[in-house]
Amino acid sequence: MNPKKPPDERRRRVTILVPAFNEAATVDGLLERFRGLRDAHSDIELDLLLVDDGSSDGTVDRLIELALPDDAVRAVELSRNFGSHYAITAGFHHVETDAVIVLGADLQEPPELVARFLAEWRGGADVVWGIRSVRAQRSKVYDAASTAFSRLFSRTAGLANYPAEGPSGVLVDRAVVDTVVAMPEHNRNVLALIAWVGFTQTRVAYEQAPRAHGESRWTRAKILRLAVDSMVQFSSAPLRACSTLGALAATLGVLYALVLIVRSLVGVTTPSGWPTAIVVTLIMGGLQLLTLGVIGEYLWRGVDETRGRPLFVVRRVRRPGDAIAAITPTPSDAAEETHQ
Repeated sequence: MNPKKPPDERRRRVTILVPAFNEAATVDGLLERFRGLRDAHSDIELDLLLVDDGSSDGTVDRLIELALPDDAVRAVELSRNFGSHYAITAGFHHVETDAVIVLGADLQEPPELVARFLAEWRGGADVVWGIRSVRAQRSKVYDAASTAFSRLFSRTAGLANYPAEGPSGVLVDRAVVDTVVAMPEHNRNVLALIAWVGFTQTRVAYEQAPRAHGESRWTRAKILRLAVDSMVQFSSAPLRACSTLGALAATLGVLYALVLIVRSLVGVTTPSGWPTAIVVTLIMGGLQLLTLGVIGEYLWRGVDETRGRPLFVVRRVRRPGDAIAAITPTPSDAAEETHQ
């Protein structure tokens, strides 16, 4: 059982953080869902923070147009599409509440999930993961590949808290938010960072609803990039795999040489085999290039970290009733924000 959090006489404040990219069609439903959550949890001050990840369909304009002044809604506009994990990071930089609930803009997490998040948080959990017991309609091949990678990643990265089923939605306590904000590393999987920091973590299962509008913005290219970034960021398994392949290739080479020696000693003529030589050369060359490629991935990320560029650039912050509430930060401000 989780230890009870100390009593707090003031109303606790929680931010619903939603990263969004070209989600204008879901804004109406998102606002309706948020207002319903505020009514259902009147004992908590809920606010909505939408982080627009470089949308081109007027997502923020639609939100500002529909939101009322007392809706407690803000929108952080990034200067371009940085990726959802950077959008979540930007949101963490802009929240001032006691906890943050990260949900998708596609409305696939049911409202009851928020109630279960809050119940676990009140019970003492610092991180509450949402786990899909039933996934929305997707190809079985995609689901199998996603689950297999999540399980492989959680094992090889040594992240005992990272859900092997693959997380979808999470509540994060203020202490965890502050810790993650202090981590300025690039090529990030922010969910893995949350799992890495520790604290008290638990999980709740829910049935994922079908997407209300359009298609997922998670393309295969983005998923593959996140998978590579996650493995390189948290695990040395790819390097060890290359070492294993190298050792295996060397062992096979020694065994083949012994076979040739024995054949010669017993008088068996070994034909000069150009095809064999070409095959061996191609295999060894491929292994060497593969190893160099893996080393290059690690090296590139080391170089990327030394540049000191900000993780994201905020174009402006908007609220209902005032179209522009903040100006674009100067490069020095952005760099300072990144290293906070």
